[in-house]
Amino acid sequence: MMTNIDKLTHSGCTTPDKNKVCRSRGGESCAFDGAMIVLQPIADTAHIVHGPIACCGNSWEGRGSLSNAGVRHAVSLHRMGFTTDISELEIVYGAEEKLYRAIQKTFHAVKPKAIFVHATCVSGLIGEDIESVCSKAGAELGIRVIPVNAPGFVGPKNLGNRIAGEVLLDHVIGTGEAPRTTDCDINLIGEYNIAGDLWLVEPVLNAAGINILSRITGDAGFDEITWAHRAKLNVVVCSRALINVAKEMERKYGIPYVEVSFFGKTEMSKAIRKIIGANNYSPLHGLRHDKIESIITKEDSLLAKRLQPYGHLKGKKAVLYTGGVKSWSFISALLDLGIDVVAVGTKKSSFEDEEKMKEILGPDAPLVEDVTPANLRQLMKDNDADMLIAGGRNLYLAVKEGFPFVDVNQERHVAYAGYEGLVNLAEQISNSINFYNRGQGSKGSRDQVEELKSKPLNPRTLESSSPFSKRDVVINPLKHSQSIGAAIALQGIDRALPIIHGAQGCTFLGKVLITKHFREPIALAGTKLFTEDVVMGSEDIIVKVAEGFIEKQKPGLIGVLSSGLSEVKGDDISEAKKRFRIQDSGCRIIHIPTPDYEGGMETGYAKAVEAVLKGTSGKRKKEIKGQINVLAGSHLTPADFNELRETIESFGLCPVFLPDLSALDGSREGFSPLASGGVKVSEIETMNSSMFTIAVGMSMEAPAEYLHETYGIEYTVIGAVAGLKGTDVLMNTLSGLSGRPVPGKYTRQRRSLIDGMRDAHPYLSGKKVCTALEPDLSLQTSAWLKEMAADVELAVIPC
Repeated sequence: MMTNIDKLTHSGCTTPDKNKVCRSRGGESCAFDGAMIVLQPIADTAHIVHGPIACCGNSWEGRGSLSNAGVRHAVSLHRMGFTTDISELEIVYGAEEKLYRAIQKTFHAVKPKAIFVHATCVSGLIGEDIESVCSKAGAELGIRVIPVNAPGFVGPKNLGNRIAGEVLLDHVIGTGEAPRTTDCDINLIGEYNIAGDLWLVEPVLNAAGINILSRITGDAGFDEITWAHRAKLNVVVCSRALINVAKEMERKYGIPYVEVSFFGKTEMSKAIRKIIGANNYSPLHGLRHDKIESIITKEDSLLAKRLQPYGHLKGKKAVLYTGGVKSWSFISALLDLGIDVVAVGTKKSSFEDEEKMKEILGPDAPLVEDVTPANLRQLMKDNDADMLIAGGRNLYLAVKEGFPFVDVNQERHVAYAGYEGLVNLAEQISNSINFYNRGQGSKGSRDQVEELKSKPLNPRTLESSSPFSKRDVVINPLKHSQSIGAAIALQGIDRALPIIHGAQGCTFLGKVLITKHFREPIALAGTKLFTEDVVMGSEDIIVKVAEGFIEKQKPGLIGVLSSGLSEVKGDDISEAKKRFRIQDSGCRIIHIPTPDYEGGMETGYAKAVEAVLKGTSGKRKKEIKGQINVLAGSHLTPADFNELRETIESFGLCPVFLPDLSALDGSREGFSPLASGGVKVSEIETMNSSMFTIAVGMSMEAPAEYLHETYGIEYTVIGAVAGLKGTDVLMNTLSGLSGRPVPGKYTRQRRSLIDGMRDAHPYLSGKKVCTALEPDLSLQTSAWLKEMAADVELAVIPC
């Protein structure tokens, strides 16, 4: 039987200029992510991710599609996450029975119209037969249970989009009948209602007499997609994603299609005229062209008035870097605002996209393939550009360099489609320019700033009595993978670089997640494994990738983080390290095993700390008087790190933090592909000569024990450094180590804290609390809540 991947390849997908796909340089995420982007917006269906936690945990709630669920649909599931979260044992013995039970429990829990089951790298690699499981479960439950075979390693995000389109063609479209149809029905294909884009376009189309029969898939319900074959015209919004759906529906159902964009005044007006066939034949009958021209004229007039406050944008210069239909349609939108486009990044654009760019900007269009942060920064400076228009991953390049920035990719929160969307775009650009013009983020303001120069109970005991310790399906998982934790830990080491050895979605989704949390540039790279690497072997790839970064970026430390995919396929990363050809680079290469089928964020963080200590420690030298090690847990914020350092130094002690995430407090300048700030590798090398170790958090006991066993450094574990008792323990420990009394300012702060606790106790005393946190953070939070006489009756921890 021909698979969906086979169909795409068989249909000419290997030709670089055909069907707007398979351009190897395009795409930053993986096929799994691409399939989820297309299918998850269907609001009344559930999506079960069959695999370890990373794929669901990294992407859950990370997409910007909106829905009128509850108004147009009976249930709202598009913002929920479902995963089997398979373990190492289930990888060995198989997890098809678990998947079967997960489908049953999901059906009974949320009553979806249909269930999509998504394969991942690990379930695809071990050969899980999700088709037969879906068929069996669907027959028993009486609903459609649909397999989606798009594991991350089969290709980039664009291919996953197409696979999802094939799934809709095979299992959904043509299986239902609409309650009513008209002669002016269209399908919108490839519109995902990011930030509510569709809600700004649909009213204009309705005013023109155009009825949207099926939305594929933004703000869609399952039933409306089943009767999409009854439309008179398919309108393809992002042809790079789902052109295969339009072509197959034309072949199978005789429905013609047009390709349009809704971004900007010019393209919106073109789209309406193209849909009604103002210049050629259209299958939409009964539409009056004069009425539609009247609507366009009216919208143009209203738009001109609303754009008057943004006249100062005319003559500004922009660098644009996005993908697909946005890569050329946003050029048109910027030109509508009078903004000159001085450079366009094309890494995520197809050849057809580039041709459209040239149609708009002329044959000498400033197209640039190299869109590394360093080159984007140079483009901004060389062209004296006023703004960067790109995706969220480039936000912090702009922030650190002081460039006005607007996010136009799928993670955004502002709608830019239609006439009203152009006003929103102008407002966002204007707001960003005004902010920087007032000096809030300018180089000058930075220069001015530069001038101013008793162990607690083990949280693992909380698991033993939990009725949820073994589950077939995890809904809205409060859990992240080990690789996420390890990557966060390495952000606190100066000039460090974590490299995830797995499919490209592992790195892409992980980087988006951590960046959104800290709102800072995040150093994270990946080996981007594809099918041929999985089949033929990929140990040489990690050598090639790491050597490339060593040669170009000169990192001080590289942490190679294994994924579930690389662990299951058996890559020997430790052996691969021996084949590095770059000698005397001064870079430490450390392997940190972080498969996502075990552990969680906190354990991955702790593994990274211990691995760094083992990978950088040599012989113990003479003890450094007054120097203490601080092994800081994942539950601490960047502000906590700053406060701890100031407190320790006030006792006359010299702390060496590992890691030191204080660098993520927004104080860093510039942009670097490596972690910037934090503890230096040379400082870590001195930790074996410290006089004492303070481990903050139970998870830090293992690395502290390593220092004790190897170098004889005594240690203590402080489970909580918040609240009255935890802070008392910290102060007493520091006083004992330094031989100094607690400074007066802290005794005063203690009195203020007690007074505040007494003032606030009526609001918390006797209250019943449930915490849902990583173990160390759960322990610390529970401790201060107990001091406030609240009762923590349930502590939900991820592993």
